[in-house]
Amino acid sequence: MKRADGEIAGIILAGGFAKRMGVCKPLLPVPKSSALETAAARMKKSGVSEIIVVVGHDREKIIREAKKLKCRPVCNLDYESGMFSSVVAGIRALPPQTEAFYLLPADIPLVKPATYRSLAEAFCENYETPEVVYPAFMGKRGHPPLIGRAMIEPILAWEGERGLAGFFDGQPHRSLDIPTGDRATILDMDTPEDYQKLLAYSKTEFFPDEEECAELLGIAGTPEKVARHGRAVADCAMRIAGALGRPMDRRLLLASCLLHDLAKGSKDHEEMGARWLRRRGYSKVAEIVASHKDLASRKKIGEAEILYLADKLTDGTAVSTLESRMSRMEARFPRGSEALAGAKRRIGAAAKIQKKIEAESGMTLGQILEV
Repeated sequence: MKRADGEIAGIILAGGFAKRMGVCKPLLPVPKSSALETAAARMKKSGVSEIIVVVGHDREKIIREAKKLKCRPVCNLDYESGMFSSVVAGIRALPPQTEAFYLLPADIPLVKPATYRSLAEAFCENYETPEVVYPAFMGKRGHPPLIGRAMIEPILAWEGERGLAGFFDGQPHRSLDIPTGDRATILDMDTPEDYQKLLAYSKTEFFPDEEECAELLGIAGTPEKVARHGRAVADCAMRIAGALGRPMDRRLLLASCLLHDLAKGSKDHEEMGARWLRRRGYSKVAEIVASHKDLASRKKIGEAEILYLADKLTDGTAVSTLESRMSRMEARFPRGSEALAGAKRRIGAAAKIQKKIEAESGMTLGQILEV
């Protein structure tokens, strides 16, 4: 990734003992590729071309993996003294044109490409350029920090305690926290239990959970009133999905409901929201969000249909009926207007979905929703 006067590089720290894990963490599958390959691929996808992998313990195996990935391995012969020695080794290997660098432990491999890009944009575009930019999830700083070249010499000169953390604690510098909906910034794999949690997260990482959705809504600037509507739609949708009694991706449905009005207030807000989500890697959620206003008819009821119906049933935060919603539309829009015609078309499409759901579940919608 380039800036006017330099480049953004990446340093991946892969030289530790992994005592609590008991195996070589950079080479563990996450979920299928090695942790090192996963981390490097995502960094590259964000636009980083120069990636340094600092090796120490188990270096022969990691060097082979790094070369296979077209990353530059750098050997830290002093790795037994702790992680800070690997930080120093990596910094010393940076190209002279480096403007800033990501610093990522290899055991935090699932950071999304969009997160790297958001850090770079903040670093490059902030009026008063910060010297360190951190990703933050739910108010907690995560990895990787993006560190400007102004910090290189002071870091190399540091001889205090607690390594890089001690340096930053005692060093006055301009820093910036960038909120992110990326839980992976705070997920490492220090222990076998952590590793299992990371693997579980990897299976659904592009269907954001409730906390991630809340962060994404905040980043997008979605008004709280709109967010409350999304939560009400989600509650309605999950009840309907439960009544159908067949496999359905509940995580995808929940995220789509919570985020469907993310760009409310913008022209063509459904497509605007979908584009915003696609840029962050949530393509399946984006597909459903894009269709929540006007949905093409399909035979089988899926996540998109359930969101479509739940959205039409939910007026603000209150669950209503399609008949009541139509009455309000008729009172709101002039007779014969294009707006009223559109409302009738959408309510009519929702009624067809409702009929299919009632036939499949053997229950009325009132019974399903207990209204």
